[in-house]
Amino acid sequence: MMKKTCLAIAVASLFSYANYACADEAMIVSANRYEQSAGTTLADVELITREDIEKSQVKSLPQLLRRLVGIQVFQNGGRGQNASLSVRGTSSSQVLVLVDGVRFARAAKGAVDFNQIPVNYIQRIEYIRGARASLYGSEAIGGVINIITVARSEREIKEISVGLGSLDYQEFNAVAGLQTTEDSQLNLAVGHESTDGYNVHPLTGVNDSDKHGFKSSHGLIGYVHQVNDNIQLFSHARMYENTYQYDGSFSSYHSYKEAEKKDYALTLGGNFEQDKFHSSLMANLQRQRGWNYTKSTGKSSGTKDKVHQQNIQWNSHYELDPAVTIGGGADWRNESYTDISNASKFDRENFAVYGFGSYQKDELLLEASLRGDHNQEFGGRTTYNLGAGYQFIPEFGLKLSYGTAFKAPDLYQQYDPTYGETELKPEKSENTEISFGGDIKGIGWSVSAYNYKINNLIDYNSSTYVYTNVNGETRIKGIEFTSEFETGIIQHQLSAEYKHAEDDNGQQLQRRAKEMYKWNALISFTQLDWSFSYQFVGERPDVDYSSYPYNDIVLGGYSLVDTAISYYANESVTINARIDNLFDKDYETAKGYPSPGRAYYLNIRYEF
Repeated sequence: MMKKTCLAIAVASLFSYANYACADEAMIVSANRYEQSAGTTLADVELITREDIEKSQVKSLPQLLRRLVGIQVFQNGGRGQNASLSVRGTSSSQVLVLVDGVRFARAAKGAVDFNQIPVNYIQRIEYIRGARASLYGSEAIGGVINIITVARSEREIKEISVGLGSLDYQEFNAVAGLQTTEDSQLNLAVGHESTDGYNVHPLTGVNDSDKHGFKSSHGLIGYVHQVNDNIQLFSHARMYENTYQYDGSFSSYHSYKEAEKKDYALTLGGNFEQDKFHSSLMANLQRQRGWNYTKSTGKSSGTKDKVHQQNIQWNSHYELDPAVTIGGGADWRNESYTDISNASKFDRENFAVYGFGSYQKDELLLEASLRGDHNQEFGGRTTYNLGAGYQFIPEFGLKLSYGTAFKAPDLYQQYDPTYGETELKPEKSENTEISFGGDIKGIGWSVSAYNYKINNLIDYNSSTYVYTNVNGETRIKGIEFTSEFETGIIQHQLSAEYKHAEDDNGQQLQRRAKEMYKWNALISFTQLDWSFSYQFVGERPDVDYSSYPYNDIVLGGYSLVDTAISYYANESVTINARIDNLFDKDYETAKGYPSPGRAYYLNIRYEF
């Protein structure tokens, strides 16, 4: 028998208006770096579970993330092509991406490409809107996305799924959670997917017959052992190898390119818990390599680079009494970027300490956090955050927060032999938010206003051909509305966002839309779930790079409808179908890169 589950839910912390049962029970770890119920934090948290992923049948992380409040996705074509995102108008490099609580290493060489991270081994995603640099450090200006894998899952499961779809899409995935002893569990995940793709950057008479495909192989293994009532030890390793073709053509010059990305990571750690004291220690090693080359001549013709990162993280918290929790920790990170083609290597270390505290009594909730970072290249940075919330009545509550954040220049921006600038300063921001929300006859609602002031913005200068700090202040002001409710067997999540993301001259930031509207719905029957997603993204400025001099243009707004059905044939077999871009809309999220049209997918999952 199918169990009724929740749509991906926007948990507006403090406000107890989330209607679905799982919202009340949701436990999160990303808001304040320790496990707590969603109702005991002021952070705006949106939680996506494994069941949500399976019901929506998304094939990539960008497809999943674009459903969430405040997120706008940019992509140079279809599956596997370079993809980034904006949260509340901030850039992709101003959003911190974690995998199992650890900073994703590729950020050392620019923003994370979300299309490269496999969906198969994701257990859940915790998405925090707003600055959290006072807990996490650099990049956490617009928000934090914590991708939590199945490595430390306690769920016993064995399942295999196979699928196919448009553009000769094929997939195979297997996941297993096996209890090896009474106190230990082994978790495994492997997968492969491929697609022939389409011409992601068509130039008439230049690359008419090109197709740009994608293939990925990935795997994960994790082990968890409960030593006794107080101590838990864990270890896990993950990897993926992706290859995709892309277009490097310009004007009448034809260039068919290919890129390979390899990612390996190893984590060791442990948790200690006794009475009201909780502590965790974790060490992580990441190795990533990338090749970009002309397809016809192979790897020897292109560029090669590698990124290495080592992390050690310690975090503890103590419950002084039912109302007061205090805690803190330390982070050490060493990261390096090697341009193999130019035989050059650059590295740096960052050490940080932080502390936090919260007070919750009846309808009042207070939070404060403070962090000090010391970086080998640019010295010290101190960030803080203060927040307060009060639930006057069930129908109405209020919360306020103010904080500072920063974004360090990445190693590529500083040290690339051609484009780098060693004297770059970190970006710094001030962030103010105010939210109202509550529950009116089963309808949860919230209205949030935010104001981000960002100085020393790092951008590429097309005149000097190097990265530079932009003079003046970038300002992002916006308002969000969210609502969650049920009508019979249908669960609804609605959001609307209107914002001004402007530079010091009042010009709208590139590709940032002023308006976004989203509606996610889940209809549950006894043996069938029907997922439905709609989004509208308004007009936004971009640059046409197809000829020189480059021209400023405006991309038109677009509406997208995606839908998926999961049919539970019996206790073991689930048949899934998905249609992307149901009405076959033509649109671009980046000038010159048309998105794929309507696409169909079919998947069968067997659970042992």
